[in-house]
Amino acid sequence: MNVVKSTIIDKYFKIWAIVIPITSFLVIPSIQGTTPAYILALLSILMVHVLTKFKGKGSDYICDLLFFLYVYIFINLIGQFYLSFDGKFTPDFSTVSLIDNSDVSTTVLRKSMFTQSLYLLAAVATFVFVKNFYKQHWDKFLFLGACILGIYGVYEVTYFLLFHENGDFISNRTFDGTHSGSLFQTISIGSLVLQRLKSLTGEPSMYAFTVLPYWIYAIHKKRTFIHLFLFITLMLTTSTTAYIGIVIYILIRICYFGIKDKITLFLIVIGLIVCLFNWDFISVFINATILEKLSLGNQSGIERFMSFKSHIKFYESLPIFTQMFGMGFGVVRSTDMFSTLLVNNGIIGFVLFTLLFFYPVFKLKNTYQNIGLKAALIVLYFSMMISVPEYSYLSTWLFLGMAYNMIQKQNIAYNTSYTKSNLKITG
Repeated sequence: MNVVKSTIIDKYFKIWAIVIPITSFLVIPSIQGTTPAYILALLSILMVHVLTKFKGKGSDYICDLLFFLYVYIFINLIGQFYLSFDGKFTPDFSTVSLIDNSDVSTTVLRKSMFTQSLYLLAAVATFVFVKNFYKQHWDKFLFLGACILGIYGVYEVTYFLLFHENGDFISNRTFDGTHSGSLFQTISIGSLVLQRLKSLTGEPSMYAFTVLPYWIYAIHKKRTFIHLFLFITLMLTTSTTAYIGIVIYILIRICYFGIKDKITLFLIVIGLIVCLFNWDFISVFINATILEKLSLGNQSGIERFMSFKSHIKFYESLPIFTQMFGMGFGVVRSTDMFSTLLVNNGIIGFVLFTLLFFYPVFKLKNTYQNIGLKAALIVLYFSMMISVPEYSYLSTWLFLGMAYNMIQKQNIAYNTSYTKSNLKITG
């Protein structure tokens, strides 16, 4: 691939990287999925073909893309094939959260399977693009996108403090034509009412899910100002997802660097100082944002638990073969990825999804940057399994692609070193 084509790919991704975190703005408001990032993701397939003619890295790109498509089609076809011949099985969809609530009778080849597949295609296109073309200097544009998202979120929180109303003037995404795709939520802590930071994402937990890997990666790229800023925004979400993600990251750092690690101590000390100077406020805050959810003391925690329970019960009622391969991609959406995956794609789908995230964790060498990527993937995986059943956020696939790209470079470096050593011996 010549320098001109490589430059075009660079410029294309730099624009794409800035808008990857944005999910509540649609280029065409009447058409779901037309976020700037999704459009650029789908167009990237055509762009790679035009620029590379699927030669060199372009060949690797198309092989990766086709491999994903083959695996996806294979798993879903097997599951749908079985369901089409099992006349005795009639699922009771009334107990689960269907993606397409208007259809409660179709079992095979549901419409949502095809519509949701377009989102997955955009996600996979992002993954294989980054896996094959990622360069280190792209990082500043990744961080720029995350910081823009964070700045807009801080603006919303500040606007609410000043004027006591929603200041979001960009989000235009809606579901079913009526429900906003970016929820306005507040939290009362004593007499103080705060808007929960969500920026240009669906809700505070989605902001946390989006920004956690950027925050972790910024720490491991030693971008001090950026990771401190993103940390503050994560705290302002008052989201259980953010706090659990931070705790998981601290535990990962302890495993790699010990309890005396500077970043670990910094995070712990900050927490202790805040608690020491305003314990009454902090105790109310922790109770309102975490403990009540975990103990089912508020509506959100109860709803999540009941959703998980009903989807697991539905999964247990499925035939053994369907438990292996699922009902089909995009049928249900629980409040957690674990039960969502089991119902939609069965044990096989769950295992493959888990391997996708943990292969780089075991394969990458333990450089400081690589440990950041590993930690980001672990936090993303457990965030999804516990509380964010969102497979199509492109930030997730961005970091997956970066991790697999580093594995490729690691293998190339090893093979080059091995070849040189052999030449010395034979010479």
